[in-house]
Amino acid sequence: MRSTEVVALDKALGELINRNAPIELVSLPYAEVLSYFESHSMESSAAIVKSRVREFIDVHRIEGCLRLAVFPLVGSTGGLDPKPHLAAYQGGLVAVYYNPLGPLVQFTPSRTLMTSFKEQKQFGLAHGVTSIGALNVLKNEGREFQEFVLHCEFAQEAKLAHCAERIRSINNGARTRVDAVGVICIAGPTSSGKTTFATKLSMYLANAGYKAVPLSVDHYYLPLDRQPRYQIRGDRGDVDYDAIESMDIPLVSEHVNALLRGQTVMTPVYNMKTGFRDGPGKPFCLPGANSILVMEGIHSLNPTYTSMITETRVFKIYISPLSALQIDETHALRTTDHRLLRRMCRDYLFRGHSASRTLSMWDKVRRGEHRWIFPHQDNVDWVVNSGCEYELRILKPLVEPLLAQVQPADPCFRKAQSLLSLLSQVNAAPCHVVPSTSLVREFIGDGAFDHH
Repeated sequence: MRSTEVVALDKALGELINRNAPIELVSLPYAEVLSYFESHSMESSAAIVKSRVREFIDVHRIEGCLRLAVFPLVGSTGGLDPKPHLAAYQGGLVAVYYNPLGPLVQFTPSRTLMTSFKEQKQFGLAHGVTSIGALNVLKNEGREFQEFVLHCEFAQEAKLAHCAERIRSINNGARTRVDAVGVICIAGPTSSGKTTFATKLSMYLANAGYKAVPLSVDHYYLPLDRQPRYQIRGDRGDVDYDAIESMDIPLVSEHVNALLRGQTVMTPVYNMKTGFRDGPGKPFCLPGANSILVMEGIHSLNPTYTSMITETRVFKIYISPLSALQIDETHALRTTDHRLLRRMCRDYLFRGHSASRTLSMWDKVRRGEHRWIFPHQDNVDWVVNSGCEYELRILKPLVEPLLAQVQPADPCFRKAQSLLSLLSQVNAAPCHVVPSTSLVREFIGDGAFDHH
């Protein structure tokens, strides 16, 4: 899209907002809706309508234009004020609807997200699955859907193999031990599949002759009496265990450097109930010269976390699921919804949490991600898109009954209904087609790497 087109579109959008045109929610006959979408070359919308046949289809109508009613909208176009910020980017268009910091004067793209999105989009084009409607038509009977699942899994395995090969290549070319990768730091937002990815990467590295050893950083919290926020009022409720200030960074660095020198350290054992460490800790060492530490955690990509470790010894990996699937011409599958459905399934199966409980924690989880993870996503050595385009069909029969139990009086009811509306566009598929070694198994269970 050219800059002149963006300017014209921006002007037209402003005029539409000023007209405050009503946005009607109407239910129209199947044939009428399908005819509209096909005559306007709206392939994604038509594909959903044909794969989820109903006698009447709910649509939003604005000045004669029809769009599928996937999510709730405001009552009129004036509700879009202040006007979204539009920006041309790499032949396309980016619309930013909200900026919590104030007016957006310049769009700053994320190199990590754009690269992953392009790769995923190319994958979808290669297999003819670029929308939920196209995903829906893959038959559960026979091998059609199953083969698509396998293609997605092979693509994931290829990423793992390339990552392990990159690390091996760096180490083979290292002049000295100081130039070789000794620590792999993995971070990403919740429900990215970090645990399974770290386990599988360790196995790929083992095939390359390396021993990958996990170092749990969950025990490296500062003792309560050294927690900065506790020292102010003496109230443990003030301590934010997601904040990097709650971590004993000097001790992490001291232990990592000692381990890389071949020494044994006493790793702490943190007692969450008391807020203090138990005993002298546990002895820990690397088993040999070809060992690589693997650290996974919310702060693993934060430069403060590894500031006292030689930079060439650290290999940073950012992992997150990203889909390129379109719901229709107006909506794409949101990464946050994808991760939320994953987490909801895992929370229920392995922690006994209801959908309401998972939803009630989501805003806090997202705030932590924006503060501690996303600012560092572009300062990495490797990016892993852990999403598989078939997942929504697998997750649907697992989470739909949970969402249906959220009551109208529940503060999370509207979000639950929004997710149900999304899932209503999807055809379900059985779990047995997902390989036991799949990263998706971290969320649906019965996986070869289950740690639950």
